[in-house]
Amino acid sequence: MRLYQALFFLVLFSISIPALAKEVELNNGDKIDVSVVEETDKTLVVDHPQLGRIVIPKKDIKPPAEPNPGIFGTSFMKGWSRNFGAGFSGSSGNSTDASFNAALAASRSAKDFRGNFTSAFFFASTEGTRNSNEFFANYKHEFLLGKSGFFIFLQGRYQYDQFQAWENRISSSTGLGYDIYETDKIFLTGEIGFGFSRTWGNERQWRPEGVVGMTFSWKPLKGHELQLNATYYPDFDDLPEFRLLANAAYIVGITQIEGLSLQVGTKNEYDSKQPGDNNNLKYYGNLVYDF
Repeated sequence: MRLYQALFFLVLFSISIPALAKEVELNNGDKIDVSVVEETDKTLVVDHPQLGRIVIPKKDIKPPAEPNPGIFGTSFMKGWSRNFGAGFSGSSGNSTDASFNAALAASRSAKDFRGNFTSAFFFASTEGTRNSNEFFANYKHEFLLGKSGFFIFLQGRYQYDQFQAWENRISSSTGLGYDIYETDKIFLTGEIGFGFSRTWGNERQWRPEGVVGMTFSWKPLKGHELQLNATYYPDFDDLPEFRLLANAAYIVGITQIEGLSLQVGTKNEYDSKQPGDNNNLKYYGNLVYDF
């Protein structure tokens, strides 16, 4: 728990400390650290520690770099927002515990589609004995139907969990979605469809499934975001059995370091047919870097 207590105080720290000076690069190559006071169409009014308040014509400011360039100077993943996060914790004394998790994500919103890739790895051990070892990768593609708010989605997911009866699972689904509510701060969408899942391991089976999902995000403050989503998968072969995937995360940008943020959250998968505990709950705290 020490990691999560530390992350809690770091979140408070990142909220309470104001942003440092912004770096402005001029066309002649000079870079100055300033605090922005006011911005107009043609000028930028700033405070400089030595020069005081100055007005900089925007024509003298070097344009910002293109957002989300390709990886390693190539066109690969150009236009996609990408981030990597990792967190770990450990303790020693009466018992020795260690845990580690990592996540990689990418997303893009274009005129005619939205794409979202997520993946995560979780590992934990107690007294040198492994008690958690799992991984998932998920991609969802949404074909936007003009400005109607409707979209058609295709989704594929792979899961590995050493300690589940199924051990490996793939699933795929498709259906219709609708953007219920969208503003600069709030986004709510819903979807309904059908698909299947296939498992390997001690449990081997095909399962035709329905899909009912909701996604919600809220940005209460600049640099802050709450993300919630839940998807219900009824088993068409054995109703009322079902799976339920639910995720919650809160993200706080660290204003002093561009591209770095703190993320705390939970992930849970409920399977009514799973032997033993039906819930597989994970909670985490990560440092996340946008690249």
